Amino acid sequence: MSGPLWLLGRRIESTSVHISGAALVFVAIGMVISAGVALVDGGGGAMALVISAAITASVGGAMTGSASATDRADPSAAFASVAWTWLAVSAAGALPFLFSGVIPWHEADNALFESISGFTCTGATILIDIDGVAHGILFFRSMTQWFGGMGLIVLAVGVLPALKIGGLELIANEAPGPTADRFTPRIAATARRLWMLYGGLTVAVSLALMIAGMSLFDAVAHAFTTVATGGFSTYSASIAAFDSTAVEIVVIVGMITCGASFSIHWHVITRTRSQRRSYSELRWYLGLIIGAAIALLMLNSGRLSFGANVREAAFYAASLGSSTGYGLTDYTHSQFWTPSAQLVLLGLFVVGGMTGSTAGGIKVLRLQIVARYAFREVIRARHRRAVLPMRLGDTTVPEDIAARALGFVLLYLGLALAGGVLMTALGNDLETGFSGAVSAIGTIGPALGEAGPTSSALAFERGSRPVMMVLMLFGRLEVFPTMLMFMAALRAGTRSRFARTSAQRGPRRLTRLPMGATRSSG
Repeated sequence: MSGPLWLLGRRIESTSVHISGAALVFVAIGMVISAGVALVDGGGGAMALVISAAITASVGGAMTGSASATDRADPSAAFASVAWTWLAVSAAGALPFLFSGVIPWHEADNALFESISGFTCTGATILIDIDGVAHGILFFRSMTQWFGGMGLIVLAVGVLPALKIGGLELIANEAPGPTADRFTPRIAATARRLWMLYGGLTVAVSLALMIAGMSLFDAVAHAFTTVATGGFSTYSASIAAFDSTAVEIVVIVGMITCGASFSIHWHVITRTRSQRRSYSELRWYLGLIIGAAIALLMLNSGRLSFGANVREAAFYAASLGSSTGYGLTDYTHSQFWTPSAQLVLLGLFVVGGMTGSTAGGIKVLRLQIVARYAFREVIRARHRRAVLPMRLGDTTVPEDIAARALGFVLLYLGLALAGGVLMTALGNDLETGFSGAVSAIGTIGPALGEAGPTSSALAFERGSRPVMMVLMLFGRLEVFPTMLMFMAALRAGTRSRFARTSAQRGPRRLTRLPMGATRSSG
């Protein structure tokens, strides 16, 4: 008897399969909407999007129908569900680029790169002539970042009743940061309100960009990628294509706003109290962006006119400080940008935005914890018996949270270093390779060297781009869930090999000894 399990009335219990299927269905809906945009625009791409949607919806529906979510809160299942879901949607997201011919089939790895860059909100692109791509495909490309920003898992938890149990584990493992905030006692309600807030900000940014002079299509597409802090644009020149100070101001405000914690936005809108820890992190976040802008202004003084210097310093401090990655000018041009200014940008690559935001990087809260921890150890070196709890605002940081943050930062920097070594070993120069690795794991997009904001990811050697894909997944899903996914896959492979070996050997036969006899020991 053969056929899909759901047609036979049998379902396996697997949260990973169930949630991955649901996410694929949501992506298929996005493809259908993008096909509608393509039909209205008349620029082509509609059929490619419809075919991709049909394939994605069929696979997603079969996965959802053949598996049910577990009825128990299982952290390991939550880790695996989040990681495998991102791999599934990334594979599906490559289909429109291939079926439309934007990326040829013999370069399927480049299509996967573009899709992973979209869903992880990285913004690195292999497309050169973006202006010539059909609007429907570009709309879907921007939508991948919008889906990836808040997270398809959060959307699924808010919609699917089967995920009520264990929903907080899923949200916590997908949302960037050490902790997950709950707006309401009900997990599904929290997920829905997150997406309502996310959608409201998207509408607000769209309207502001239209008022600033963008067309409806450009405004919505850039609102998707601004709110998601992703950085994809509908033009090869990115934000510079509009040559508008008003547009730049709206984008700067949008990037800084969405690089901040959505928990703070919610508490401001509902006029409820938030933890003082969040406001402490907000002060650090804004201080880092303002400090970076001032540093860039000083370091590039004399290279640019004062107006251009202010404009570029403010834009790139916001763009890279929120990990969005929009481009304005080429900051790798040594005639206008000093090497020391580029190092300031590299520092922004690492830190990223606030916890609970759509931004990448190690997050400002972890930077605070590491700084406070280091300061505490300096004091302890002199006063060994002193009891010095770490405090952020009026909140005491538990030791397990501090240890987890320190472990995360060490693993993050170790992965960035290992990625940089691999990138250079695979043919990239030192500056391009290492900055590309830091940019990929920080989900930034542009890098330094040959891979600046005015170039594409084709500046990296083709053999090194899979390394960037892995780093992008580590950066978006954060280190722990992705590492546990690979460990779970390794354990499953080991168990499978052990089972095959045992089956080949056959069952062990026991020899019955005569009564009173003993087994010889030698």
